[in-house]
Amino acid sequence: MTTTANVVLHADSLGKSYGAVRALDDVSLTIAEGEIVALAGENGSGKSTLAKIFAGAIEPDVGSFSISGERCAFRGPHDALVAGIALVAQEPTVVPSMTVAENVLLHRFRRPLSAVRSRRMKRDAAVHLARVGLDVDPGLPFAALAHGERELAEVAKALSTEPRLLILDEATTRLPDAEHLFRVIEGLCDERGMSAIIITHRLREIRRVAHRALVLRDGRLVGELARDDLSDRRISSMMVGRELVDLYAKPDVVVGAPLLRVHAIVTDRCSVPISFDLAEGEILGIAGLVGSGRSELLETIAGTRRAHSGTLMVAGTALPNHATRSAMAHGVCLVPEDRWAQGLVRFDSIVGNHALSRHRALRPTDRRSERRRARADVVRFGIKTPSIDAPVSTLSGGNAQKVVLARAIDQRPKVLLLDEPTRGVDIGAKAEIYAIIGEMVSRGVGVVVASSDLLELIGLCDRILVLHEGEVAGELARSDASEESLALLSAGGARV
Repeated sequence: MTTTANVVLHADSLGKSYGAVRALDDVSLTIAEGEIVALAGENGSGKSTLAKIFAGAIEPDVGSFSISGERCAFRGPHDALVAGIALVAQEPTVVPSMTVAENVLLHRFRRPLSAVRSRRMKRDAAVHLARVGLDVDPGLPFAALAHGERELAEVAKALSTEPRLLILDEATTRLPDAEHLFRVIEGLCDERGMSAIIITHRLREIRRVAHRALVLRDGRLVGELARDDLSDRRISSMMVGRELVDLYAKPDVVVGAPLLRVHAIVTDRCSVPISFDLAEGEILGIAGLVGSGRSELLETIAGTRRAHSGTLMVAGTALPNHATRSAMAHGVCLVPEDRWAQGLVRFDSIVGNHALSRHRALRPTDRRSERRRARADVVRFGIKTPSIDAPVSTLSGGNAQKVVLARAIDQRPKVLLLDEPTRGVDIGAKAEIYAIIGEMVSRGVGVVVASSDLLELIGLCDRILVLHEGEVAGELARSDASEESLALLSAGGARV
């Protein structure tokens, strides 16, 4: 039982609005010393807003919160760090031009032009990197890290401040296996009394690590689940306010004629030639650990990367190398892994981002048609926004992802390439996205899904190609695939 003596964080009637949108409404909660609490909820439910308030990134309109009984009035993230609160946000908060070590120990930079002891900084950073299981040279430029490595470096940065309260906002979405990270957090909570708030859409992670879960819906705290009550059904139904049945809802589609042919392709990451076919109405999964070459393979097919050798054909027509426009003209469309860096113009509007693929130089723009199409997709995809004119930067991560996906499907592709399509997306929105994918394959579209969510691949795909260090380690039919077999092949083990 939580007592006044061991309360680390107490929030009382917090509220926050953005225009007409009520992001948080009368939220009160308590976090005890050494406790790991999951915040669950759909995209736009207020989870990230709450995390940013605690981390000093934004101020509440009403209400207050305290740390160990002392009321907080943070003027910025630095004040929160001083109070012992560290946030790993959904999107990176690093300086790409600086080294890994400099980013991990960024809190040490107090004044401009202050002296920096590079050797000591690398040595100190290496300790924190090793703690989260990241084996890289601390002297590397941060931009040289793969996406999953960047996420671990962000966690190392947060832990380097020795926080009393660690907040992880979708920090595991780029990690194929968060088990090591969870053991580190549990160790710090048990041994040092650190507390943690975990925000994740992966229900199995909530079941794995949380002592209890607090559920938000439409900005309000609608319930709490004790550890013994943390079942997928209880969590999801409380999040969305309804029962979710048959999450993947994969239609029984008869696979048609060959559509995409990838022959002996060599990419930036895959030095051994890769070949496979994709048929009409088929969903092909791509599994593999961080750095295995999943994203590079999809980006090469889409023309955003140059293939070192090999050929690509769509419906019998060869695609020119490194030609995104040509790939799109032949019906190949990519939803990239990093929505902010690769998929969106952050400060442009929803309607502007939705129309990006249709913009042509020296061609007049039909703004009325663009607004009509954007408005229709906002409704179709359930994008929570006060207006299609709102900047995408004001959207939650999951709603921003829906904008990218809506734009891709609006192009009526023959081949749809999805790189982590549900990263940072809540369980209700996942069901909607899976239903849309099912609708696409019912129309004869061929879909390739690269994902670190093994259950997603098993539930969604007809067959799964597994990559290990740039090579095809194996291929499994849906009926033969399991989390164990996929994990083993991804790690370079033999097929079981």
